[in-house]
Amino acid sequence: MTITISQEKFEFRPTSRLIEELKLLEKAAKNIVVGTKTVENVKYMAILVKGMPLSSQKFTVSNTDVLFLLPPEYPELPPIGCYLNYPWNTTGEGDHHFTRQSYYGAPFLSDEGWYWYCVGLGGGFNREVWLNSWKPTQQVDKGHNLATLFVTARHAINTDE
Repeated sequence: MTITISQEKFEFRPTSRLIEELKLLEKAAKNIVVGTKTVENVKYMAILVKGMPLSSQKFTVSNTDVLFLLPPEYPELPPIGCYLNYPWNTTGEGDHHFTRQSYYGAPFLSDEGWYWYCVGLGGGFNREVWLNSWKPTQQVDKGHNLATLFVTARHAINTDE
């Protein structure tokens, strides 16, 4: 398992909470890269999970990278879905969560090779509803966190539910 902290032009220091969440995430994901990404003047914490396995029943490739853009308000607010670097064709395949478009205010990154996938922990993507559905706690392992987001996304992407 590898967690890489991106060393860019600016100084990047993950918070103690993020470090705790990354430790939980590393139990489910094998190769994680952490950095930042600025989109339209909003600086997101970028969590990249490299090589997430894909179901051979559903996909013609064996894995994809998954990108979570954590908003500046994280963990009070979760990311809006996630991004995959595999643009599979879902027309007629029944996966209405993958549209190759982004919605609910999620950045559009298809021009950069990242395709938005609509997934979360319930409640839709209305800010007020998220405040009632997304439940991080002071004890990182007792509420919602990066690991619960990743496991939810992995399950949703790999199944037909």
